[in-house]
Amino acid sequence: MRRFGWALMVLCMVFGLALPALASNHTETKDWSEINELTSEIWELGKIERYEEAAGVLQFTSANIIHIEDVLSLRPEQKRLVEYTFRDAVSSLQNPEWSKEKKLNKLTEVRLLVDALQTDYEPLWKKTGLMMLEPFITMEKGISEDDSVAFHQAANLLLERYETVRPALMVDLKDEDLEKLDEHVSYVDTNRSQILTDTAHQKQLETAAADFEALFFAKKDNSEPSLFWLIFSIGGIISSTLAYVGWRKYKGDQQGELRVPDKR
Repeated sequence: MRRFGWALMVLCMVFGLALPALASNHTETKDWSEINELTSEIWELGKIERYEEAAGVLQFTSANIIHIEDVLSLRPEQKRLVEYTFRDAVSSLQNPEWSKEKKLNKLTEVRLLVDALQTDYEPLWKKTGLMMLEPFITMEKGISEDDSVAFHQAANLLLERYETVRPALMVDLKDEDLEKLDEHVSYVDTNRSQILTDTAHQKQLETAAADFEALFFAKKDNSEPSLFWLIFSIGGIISSTLAYVGWRKYKGDQQGELRVPDKR
């Protein structure tokens, strides 16, 4: 019992000393700009797989949001959204069975959400337009090439990416616009087999892609360098799909070269 008591005391001392360090000296967070800076640091920690530190700063940030709720002017539904998104991200970081990609997705959710709450003009989620449209392009290519594997992988990717962006969309979009996107994503998920084979369902897929494109590219964006920076810096979210698409193209080119002599 005495050893247990000493161990508990040591743990309390370590935790008390570690928390300020994990908070990166942000001990008096007062507004969204500082919260936004913290979530950027959290994302960077997750990127280099320092999950314990990221979880610590995430918990510190969540506590600050609750304590300065009046200053941040959170509506009740926004407060619930923030609490759920932060708690879900902490849970993912503490789960050893989750992949780096999934953990980074959850931290990206937090990053985009906080930015949407802070920013009134050109929020960060707008910069993910190419990331959101890529699964639609890959699904359409899978249909044209009768490649069900590529199609289903792209459909799964759409679900993952939409889940990542959706908390930020909940802040900035009208309810009817968000419901339309929800319906599109749900339709793709529940009607995969029909979309692969039926032209009427494929028209619905085209409508979904057009609505996503209208949302993310409603205004001409002249900041393509930052667009590509975000897409490739997220890395784990899209690298596997890009590699797969490149491999498919390479295999297709090879098969095309092999068929040329037979045609002569």
